[in-house]
Amino acid sequence: MRTELPYIIIFSTMSIDGRIASTSGFSKLSCPYDKRRQMLLRCTSDAIVVGGNTVRHDNPLLTVRDVKCHKNPIRVVISHSLKFSKDANIFRQPPKTIIYTDNSSKIEIPQNVEIVTLKNTSICLIMEDLYKRGIRKVLIEGGGKTLYRAIEERCFDELRVTVSPKLFGNGVSLLDGKGFQDDEIQELALYDSKLCECKNEIYLTYKKR
Repeated sequence: MRTELPYIIIFSTMSIDGRIASTSGFSKLSCPYDKRRQMLLRCTSDAIVVGGNTVRHDNPLLTVRDVKCHKNPIRVVISHSLKFSKDANIFRQPPKTIIYTDNSSKIEIPQNVEIVTLKNTSICLIMEDLYKRGIRKVLIEGGGKTLYRAIEERCFDELRVTVSPKLFGNGVSLLDGKGFQDDEIQELALYDSKLCECKNEIYLTYKKR
């Protein structure tokens, strides 16, 4: 019997050379039109998923801004260490945040945060749990390690990537992992490609075969 999962979209913006952050941590890649696309995707999603490093390094709000939206999606963070600043933006205001971990340590958490301990932090296992909670559409935004694991487990339906005109030369890759062996390499189906309204970025949509 097939396990029920939400519809999963991976969304990211990368440099021409496939980086989502430079060696210094610079990651401001999106033009205003790209940010609006991201916000509209958030608005139509039930949950946003990021890794713990994204919270620690970027301190994101993970909310919908600058577009009309009737709700903010639930925020989902995947973390083994559970090491976060108590002043992190995701802890300071709604909506609810769920932290998935395989770490049984007890930590002090704010009221709007739930910690769910699983046997491991497999992306598919987390998605199964989210589906049981009524989550039907998920947006995975990063970082590179989380995106890599979602692709590695084939736990996604679409990959949407904006190619920014920047070149970093090095830094964090879109997929930050050990790499796939020949028989593990995945080929996606190009579903759509658009020149961004800024005329300097390309927005690509791929679907899993």
